[in-house]
Amino acid sequence: MRKKSATGWFILDVIWLTWRRFRYDCRAIPAKAWTVWWQTLLIGLGITAIVSYGITRFAQAAREPWLQAWDEQMLPILVQHLPLTFARSITWESPGNLLVMLPLVITFVAVAVWRSRPLIAATVVAAYGLQFALVWIGWGLWNRDRPTLIAGGIASPSLHSFPSGHTTLVFAVYGLMAYFFLRATRNWLERLFGFLFFLVFAGLVSSARLEIGAHWPSDIIAGCILGLLWLVVVVTALNRAETYT
Repeated sequence: MRKKSATGWFILDVIWLTWRRFRYDCRAIPAKAWTVWWQTLLIGLGITAIVSYGITRFAQAAREPWLQAWDEQMLPILVQHLPLTFARSITWESPGNLLVMLPLVITFVAVAVWRSRPLIAATVVAAYGLQFALVWIGWGLWNRDRPTLIAGGIASPSLHSFPSGHTTLVFAVYGLMAYFFLRATRNWLERLFGFLFFLVFAGLVSSARLEIGAHWPSDIIAGCILGLLWLVVVVTALNRAETYT
C-alpha cells in the first residue's frame, strides 16, 4: 500500500511541477503575444467551424442525388488498389486512436513545457483539443451510417461517419508536429523528407480507415479538408504570437 501511495504522490508531484513550470514560463511571454495567439485561434476556429457546417450541409444535400452512389462505387475500387491489407490496416489506423494519440500529445506537451516552450505546448493542446469541436459539428448535424460494404461492416463503429475524425486528427496534430520538424532544420533534404514522410504517414492512416470499411471516401475527404484548415489556423496563431516574443 505504501508503494502504491508513493507512486501516486510522485505522479501528482510531477503533474504539479509541470503545471508550475508552465505558469512560470507563461509569465515570461508578453501579454500581447498571448492575446494575439488566442484571438487568432478564436477567429480561425470560427471560420473552420463555418466550413465544417458548410461541408456537412453540402454533403447531406448531395447524398441522394449522387454522393452516396459515388461513395458506394468508389469504396470497393479504392480498397482494391490501396497498399494495405485489412489486417495491416488495423495497425495503421491506430495512430489516430485516442489510446495512441493522447499519450503522445501529453508527452509532447510535457517535453515542450520542460524545455520552456509554453507557446508550443499551448498550441499543441489547442490543435488536439479544439479539432474535436470541428468534427462534432458534422456528427451533430448528420448521423450518417458507416459503410457495411467491407467485411460486412465488422470494423465499422456505431458512431457518426461524416467527417472522419481519424483523418482530421492526423492532419491537424501530426501535421503540426511535422511543421515543428520542418522549421527546426534548414537542410532542404531533411525538410523534403519530413514533408513526404508526413504525407505518406497521413495517407496510410486515412487509407487504413477505408480499407477496414470504417468510412466512406467523402468522409475522408472532409476530414482532410478540416484537418489541414485547422493546421493552418494553429500554425498561423503560433507564428503571429512568436513575433511578439
